[in-house]
Amino acid sequence: TVRDLRAGQQAVLGEPAVDPQRRRRLAELGLRAGETVTLVQRGVGGARIVAVRESRIALDARTSALLPIVGERR
Repeated sequence: TVRDLRAGQQAVLGEPAVDPQRRRRLAELGLRAGETVTLVQRGVGGARIVAVRESRIALDARTSALLPIVGERR
């Protein structure tokens, strides 16, 4: 999951394990299956900041744990 990434690591997102409403909101932010994300920073309590295209998005620990990774970019 995104929660398991190391700072600077790039990965391809899988389908989020969330309800349809939350999936739609994540897609609006750019967090959708097939998108490449980069972990920018790990925060206290499991929070994460990820980069998606030109955006930076802060995620709480619960949400980052619900975003599966299907591949790694090098």
